[in-house]
Amino acid sequence: MKKYVYLSMFGVIMFLIGFSVHSLFEQKSSTAEQSDTIEVTEVSNTAAPFKSPLEIQVTLQKQYLDGKISEETHLETIQSMQDFWASYADWQVIDQKEGEMVFRKQMNDISPYIKKTGYFGLKDSMLSIFEGEPIHGQVIQSFYQIDTDTLESRKMDALQEGIKIESKDKYLQVLEVYRDLSPTKQVQG
Repeated sequence: MKKYVYLSMFGVIMFLIGFSVHSLFEQKSSTAEQSDTIEVTEVSNTAAPFKSPLEIQVTLQKQYLDGKISEETHLETIQSMQDFWASYADWQVIDQKEGEMVFRKQMNDISPYIKKTGYFGLKDSMLSIFEGEPIHGQVIQSFYQIDTDTLESRKMDALQEGIKIESKDKYLQVLEVYRDLSPTKQVQG
């Protein structure tokens, strides 16, 4: 993982150096054209300090246990590449283009959306998450078949009314309890 981060950092640094050198050549070229003189510029392999801070568009994606991905984009001014990378040490680089970076982080929680609107229920004997109570029928995600013939009446009633998903613990607990009620086929050998 560290190797990938260091390679990504090296790639971004090389990109920024190339972009800076390209910008310098553009400035020198337009200045030379205006004054009708030819100027020779020496380029070295060492990174020159930025005359002005670099601005890039940063997109942060958070991927939750329930599969939802939230995304937030902002413009960031980079004063120091070391500080920039340190601030995203816990994030994975997903995409990188000129003037744009996309990072993703795996969240050990369910999404705020599911916490707000999610209910477990049954749809065609499938354990599913609904947007709102199951009576509205808006399925967000389905998991596995439940053997409703062996389901206790209180558990069946709970699923028909809807089990509110308030936390990661509740989400995992319901998945585990009802996983045991999934029909399995025995293979005899």
